[in-house]
Amino acid sequence: MDSSGTRVPGAPGTGDAAADSAPNATTPAHAAPTASGDGAVAPESTPAGPAPKKKDRHLYQIDFVRLVTFAGVVLDHVILSIASSTEIVAQGIGLILRYTRYCFFALTGFVLTYQYRNRELHAPTFWRRRFKLIGLPFLTWSLFYWVYNRYRRGGLDELQSIVDSTESIRLAVKSIAYDLITGHAAYHLYFLSVSMQIYVVFPAVLWVLKRTWGYHRYLLLVSGTFHIWLLYHMVRPPLQIFSDGFLGVIWRYLGITLLPYQFFILAGCLAAYHFEGFGAFMKRYKWPLALGSLVAIIVTLVYYRSEMHAGEETFRATNVFMVHNAFAYIGIIVLLYLGGTLWQNRRTPGSIADTLMRKAADRSFAIYLAHVLAIFSIMPLVNHWAAANGWRILITYLIVCVMTVFLVEVLRLSPVSLITTGRNRLDWREQNPLRQLPIAAGSIALGLILWYGDWASSKSLGQFFLGTGLLLAIGAGAVLYRRRTDRDETPAAV
Repeated sequence: MDSSGTRVPGAPGTGDAAADSAPNATTPAHAAPTASGDGAVAPESTPAGPAPKKKDRHLYQIDFVRLVTFAGVVLDHVILSIASSTEIVAQGIGLILRYTRYCFFALTGFVLTYQYRNRELHAPTFWRRRFKLIGLPFLTWSLFYWVYNRYRRGGLDELQSIVDSTESIRLAVKSIAYDLITGHAAYHLYFLSVSMQIYVVFPAVLWVLKRTWGYHRYLLLVSGTFHIWLLYHMVRPPLQIFSDGFLGVIWRYLGITLLPYQFFILAGCLAAYHFEGFGAFMKRYKWPLALGSLVAIIVTLVYYRSEMHAGEETFRATNVFMVHNAFAYIGIIVLLYLGGTLWQNRRTPGSIADTLMRKAADRSFAIYLAHVLAIFSIMPLVNHWAAANGWRILITYLIVCVMTVFLVEVLRLSPVSLITTGRNRLDWREQNPLRQLPIAAGSIALGLILWYGDWASSKSLGQFFLGTGLLLAIGAGAVLYRRRTDRDETPAAV
């Protein structure tokens, strides 16, 4: 599954249809013989041997990296919502967690290249499938957060003011267009905007990689040099050429383009393109790589601490675009891949841990999309009741995770699953609406208590549970209706 929620195909040489229908296995190299070379049927006395076991080529190490990264970005956003800029330890943890930005894009490049490295890519088909899986959720959540943010700011009166006049409608349309272009409807949606830019250029990138065999190290060297140059200038006043005009606009919004991330994207592409060699390299040099990564992380944190004590601004010291921080981010990604390889080798298929990892990987993209809503909903209560400390961050993080998983499970069961999670709705035949309805009733009751209770700061949390419960009840009702309709339409057996 890539960062858009699409599962990694098992065999990179299979076609699209095969990849969708059997993502975790490859076609056997040969089938049991049924005929002799001259066309005669094989004698019945020679029974066919057992079908060869299909080799599982699913990249479980990528699932591991993805899951830890999504968990990390949720924690980073919780820290940003709670910790003040003067809390050095919390902000230091946030600094390290900012590796997630680069890791997301490295994963995207890796997964796309792994899928298409040994087969032809038909660009229009590729774009149609990819933009369906990520474009629809991006549009849905952008519109939702646009409306929700205005409701948070001024309630129903704020929403009503949108349609008060022709001018207010024009401004609203302009604001929505801006958020769709920039991914600014919520602070995490830029990732989808950049991902769609990657999808646009990926067919050309793959074309170049296939025609520059033997020169990939030089491509990566040029990309890395440009990356360092760009990061160096991004945290300083722009050069004269980027001070105004069209280039000035590009420079101002550089963080939501693929340019600051192109090195990590290309590195992911090349790692997948040379997957066998890359895997052998990581296995052979795992201990030196792990040691070097740890050194880079420790040095980065020591330098961060010294900068903070010297009076450096927190925003600058923890800036994801500072050149010296990039080495720690590379180290963290390397350590995670090594950890993922360990998981790949030691996992027990069908175990509880394996099942949880598989389900979490399936829902990771949806968790990323929905977790900000959970943070928005709980923060008024957290800020009102809890004292600022590490326990407050940890407890809030755990609650946000539970709330997000609950919402994502409800979305996966609902008719709006595709446009909100990028995944098709879970089969209604396998759903259990009689178990869902009591859960929905409990969520609705909790929501009403929190909304209309004496705690003014819990209103948004009540709205979260009320809305999620109503959505679950509607989905369960739709399943019951569908089953009754199918039963009525099924002819009685003769």
